Amino acid sequence: MLKVVTHKTLRQHSDLLLDQYRLRHQEFIERQQYDVHSIDGMEFDEYDTLAAVYLVYSRDGRTALGVSRLTPVAYGCMLADHFPDLVDDRSVFTTPRTWEGTRFCIDSNLAPELRSEICHSICAGYLEYALAHGIDRIIGLMPTLILRSVFERSGIQLDRLGAAHKIGAHSRIQAASIAVTPDQLERVTARTGLSNVLGYTPEGPVYAAR
Repeated sequence: MLKVVTHKTLRQHSDLLLDQYRLRHQEFIERQQYDVHSIDGMEFDEYDTLAAVYLVYSRDGRTALGVSRLTPVAYGCMLADHFPDLVDDRSVFTTPRTWEGTRFCIDSNLAPELRSEICHSICAGYLEYALAHGIDRIIGLMPTLILRSVFERSGIQLDRLGAAHKIGAHSRIQAASIAVTPDQLERVTARTGLSNVLGYTPEGPVYAAR
């Protein structure tokens, strides 16, 4: 099940918060040799702040099997700070109600079927959370292959923000944007069969007037 972990839910989900740092260490540092910060087997960076929202997939409520982080660009933006050349129109960094999605990873030791389920759940969670909280756009960067196999395969339509570039071991890294609309969520539901992955009700904030 997908959980929303924020500074407001730490009491309920402290185990999940710590374990998503461990999962990130496993997937980014141990498996892909990213040169990023870590301590005690946990990976972290400057965007792990009180403004961060973590979408964490877990079956037992303690072990993170997949995660992605959402942060408002007004409180820091990895794409703007470290990879601005990937974006043609940099006004996206100052557009109101724009958030950034980062640190998307799934436990590589899991069976392909479960990995696919987690991937689709996080994509649906992006849209459900964004619709519930007045977010208009989610930006980020990934290898172009992952943009297609993760987001577009889940039914999300992406807008590319610039050309693909070679960065490190990746031959094609590209920035992209997700327009947050009910239509996007409907496409994901139709493609994946998943709905209400965050437990919102029809009377809840996901359907509130924007």
